[in-house]
Order: sequence, then structure tokens, then C-alpha cells
Amino acid sequence: MYSKPPPTVLKAFGASTSPTPIPGGQGQNFEAGNLIFKPANDDAETNWLGRFYESVRSDKFRLPQPVRTGEGSLVFDGWQAWEKLDGQHERGRWPEIIEACIDFHAAIADQPVPDYFESRDQNPWVIADKITWGEMDHLEYDPRIAPAVEALRNCLKPIEYQDQLIHGDFSGNVMFADGQPPAVIDFSPYWRPVPFAVGVIVADAIVWGRAEESLIETGGRFEDFDQHLARAELRRVLELEMIHRQFGANIIPQIKAHWPLIEMIVDRCL
Repeated sequence: MYSKPPPTVLKAFGASTSPTPIPGGQGQNFEAGNLIFKPANDDAETNWLGRFYESVRSDKFRLPQPVRTGEGSLVFDGWQAWEKLDGQHERGRWPEIIEACIDFHAAIADQPVPDYFESRDQNPWVIADKITWGEMDHLEYDPRIAPAVEALRNCLKPIEYQDQLIHGDFSGNVMFADGQPPAVIDFSPYWRPVPFAVGVIVADAIVWGRAEESLIETGGRFEDFDQHLARAELRRVLELEMIHRQFGANIIPQIKAHWPLIEMIVDRCL
């Protein structure tokens, strides 16, 4: 559990109520009135995210807006603040989440590569993504993970694709509220194809959301979707390895939940 934002931070962003922790999010997010507070671990990333959210407009989805201090800063004493949006995540609404994903990425298709990407922290998620797309080598895996990595890699074939800015963790970051467009929160920027972002949703829905295998067919509008799905699942498997390796977290046993989907992907790639 992270320490809550101190009174000086609350005052800087104009919060008038005491912060309370928000479930999930690794225990690092706090709510204070109509504001959400998060640690700003990388000032360059936080400033880019703030400018990004301020620049995107659409009537098909909602985006939380960053809150600036009285002096106009997006970061104060290691914290950032965002407006709180109405709604909640409803994991059974996977087709709607996929449609929101497609609408969101159509709206940001012209966004350039983030200027901080080359200097960003090489965290487990960044490393897993680079290994998945062949931009980084990793030769040794936990023996509980290695068979899954090998099975998925054997499915991969060269594909042609168009990279753009994507939200690489869309699945649990869409909120629904009656009478309002879906809200897209907690943007995780990657420079990858849109079908890959959809593949991550489908993989997460089947592995953790109890979705039916038929959800895979929603990706049929994309060429080579099975290949994007295989890469999406490979990235999730590699994340288990990298989080365990960097943080010592005992999450390797979660691989058991991934095997049914891995077997589906292998069958589809034959």
C-alpha cells in the first residue's frame, strides 16, 4: 500500500477532502472528493499524458481530464491529479469494450510517437512488450513459464501491420455510466497495431473474465487477428515472468489460468 498524498499535495491541486485508497491499481491511487490522485513516477510521462488527454475530443467516449496546480503544473511533489468520472467497469460487456477500443484508437490514429518513449523506465510491461515483438532478446525463462512461451512463439508468423499509439491495457480500463458514453481511463501507451490492442482485450476476457471462446470472432474484421491474439497472450505470459523477475512477486502460478487460451490459439494457428 502506498502512502496517501499529503496535505500540501491536496492543497496544490485544490482538493478539500481527505484522500481514501481506491481498490486495485496496485494500491497506489487515492480519491479525494471529485479528484483522483496517483503517484507521478516519471515527470516526462505524466506531462505527456496530461497533454495527450487535453488534446483528444470525441462524442463516442469520455476521457478524464488532468488537473493542474494553481501554477499550471501537472506534477506536484511526486503526485498527479485527475478528475473523477462517473461509471464502473463491467467486465461482461466485452463486445462494447471492444467497440470503445476501436472508436478510441480511430480518434488517436494521428497521434505521434510519445517524445519520452526512448527514455522511459524499462519496467516489466515494457520489457515483455519488446520481447513479444522481437525488439529484445530473453533466453532463459522460469520452467513453469517456458512451455507456454515456446507454444505461443511456435504460432507466430510474419505479419504486415501499421503501428500507431495504442492503449495497451484497455480491458479493465473502460467504465460505463447510464446515459453517457464509455469512459477510457488509465492510458497505458504503446506503439503497436490496433488489432493487438483488441487482442489484449480478448485474451484478458477469456483468461480472467470468463468470456466464451466465440469472443475471438469479434476480431474477424482485422486481417491476421489470430496472430495479434497470439502476440497479445504472449505478452501477458511474459509479463508474469518479468514481474516475478524484477519484483519477486509470486505470480508465476497464474500461468495455469492461461493454458486453455494458449491451447485455443495453438489449435487456430495449425
